[in-house]
Amino acid sequence: MINTPNPSGTTGQTQRSCADGGRLGRRVELAVGEPFDEAVSPVNVRRIAVEDVGSSVRVDFASVYVAQRDGMVRLAFVIAGSNEIAEEVTQEAFARLHQRWSSVDNPVAYLRTIVTNLCRSEVRRLALERRTKPEPLPDIGVPEIDETWKVVCRLPFRQRAVLALRYYADLPEAEVARILGCRIGTVKSAHHRALVRLREELS
Repeated sequence: MINTPNPSGTTGQTQRSCADGGRLGRRVELAVGEPFDEAVSPVNVRRIAVEDVGSSVRVDFASVYVAQRDGMVRLAFVIAGSNEIAEEVTQEAFARLHQRWSSVDNPVAYLRTIVTNLCRSEVRRLALERRTKPEPLPDIGVPEIDETWKVVCRLPFRQRAVLALRYYADLPEAEVARILGCRIGTVKSAHHRALVRLREELS
């Protein structure tokens, strides 16, 4: 398993950024007629399932937000390597989910796909910026983890995403392939190349 630093102070910042819109200018309402407020907690937000369809249970948007928001920020951070990008990407993903809520059968899978795909363009943009204006990656004070994290951040996007989805999100290869829009063989190849690169640079 690959250890990576976690973004700090996410809960309070996330609640505010979701309401304020941030760089993307999105505003998401978590309950009908009630814009998200930072005083809302998992205890008092409406989180009870509202529809029973056969043997499956359909939860409301607020419940998904409360349950999945921090995890999606961490996934975005592992892929993009930036707290700011992770927050903005997650905010945009929930805004898109909110718009399509009635037509999305699996909200968590939808969020993972949107977060990963949004990170793709952000990772490329960061790579270009760091070529012209290099900035040191943040350390967390554990030399072994810091060294591994820096190598992971130098991997191409697909290899980073495969590692994040396989080891952090603990997803099977078939689901990783679906999220990345590629074949399972491509996922296996990217996984292998990423591990070879890590072994070479960390040995």
